[in-house]
Amino acid sequence: MKILFIITDYSGFNNFLAETAVELLRKGHSVDVICSPIKVIDYEDKYPYENLGVKFHFLNFPRSFNLLSQIKACVAIKASIDGIDPSVISIHFTTAMFTTLLLGRLKVNTIGTFHGVGYPIIDGKIKKIIFKIVEHICCRRLDQIWVLNKFDYNLLSATYPKQINLLSTKGLGCDINRFNIHNFTESYKADFKQQLGIKPQDFVLAFTGRFVSFKGFSLVVNAVRHAIEKLEETNLKLLLIGGKDNLHPTGLNIEQEVWCDQSENVIDVGFTSSVEKYLAITDIFTFPSMREGMPVCIIEALAMGIPVITTDSRGCNDLITNGINGIVLNSPTIGELAEAIVELKNNAAMRSHFKTAISKDREKLDRMLFVNQQLKMFENI
Repeated sequence: MKILFIITDYSGFNNFLAETAVELLRKGHSVDVICSPIKVIDYEDKYPYENLGVKFHFLNFPRSFNLLSQIKACVAIKASIDGIDPSVISIHFTTAMFTTLLLGRLKVNTIGTFHGVGYPIIDGKIKKIIFKIVEHICCRRLDQIWVLNKFDYNLLSATYPKQINLLSTKGLGCDINRFNIHNFTESYKADFKQQLGIKPQDFVLAFTGRFVSFKGFSLVVNAVRHAIEKLEETNLKLLLIGGKDNLHPTGLNIEQEVWCDQSENVIDVGFTSSVEKYLAITDIFTFPSMREGMPVCIIEALAMGIPVITTDSRGCNDLITNGINGIVLNSPTIGELAEAIVELKNNAAMRSHFKTAISKDREKLDRMLFVNQQLKMFENI
């Protein structure tokens, strides 16, 4: 069988679909990928893809709804599809679906996986309407629709009952062999903390993702500052793992940006392909995002056995149950998030309770569960 993946950028393929592609190749299938060559998140390749037989077809996906640009990209994609002649097409993310399906349905069996339906959470009335139209056009032109969370399933199931499917796995999961706290000795963690200027008595928080306001970046930074300056928790250290996105604001004003850049309590790690090293020294993972499909960063934190503080938002509340494996807050203020951080920091019994619950469900986070489900789906087709 010849399988074609269409995804907006190379890093998206590398992060989310690498294992599935490699397993398909190992089972004797052919794998082609249409994507932009851009690495939005510059992680190292997980595999030597082209040596293994993955065939890439690079073209640029527009990052706006400029109709002329979208039509040009759509025509280029259709030409590539005709040349590849796949048995089945799997498209990931709304942006890739819209561009691919703009001029109509494809002749090949087409699956679309939404990593988060956009229109319910988009700000701005006009933009929300545009997104809703776009995503429903995509749904009508797909043979199968796959979603990662219960919210999206409930949202689309009434309109597309015959096409809709909910992943039975924890989203796309993660590599639980890599994200395993037992890979790191106490001496390694102590040495790594020393390298980062973290003292033995310091309590470490971590945030992973793009530094954008809708993912809760500014909320985390300001909450940690509040906890340090107002609640006098001066031994807090915040690891910021990720980087800025030029298309979206961080949510910090100039004064807050200066504090974040200059504070000894904040360590800006940047983008890294070794997230697990930093999670190994993390006591609490903070991710108060309002726009997710199924956040891989929370999955990775749970795989490392770390209690999570998050928000009662789509995807996040699929993974975290308040009082069981973390704390779920409903649209928290800076002060409310700061108080939750301090409460969990100073309550070792609560952290232990969360860690016990996390360890019981750890195997459910394995990305190979997602991979195997995808393999069955393709083979059934």
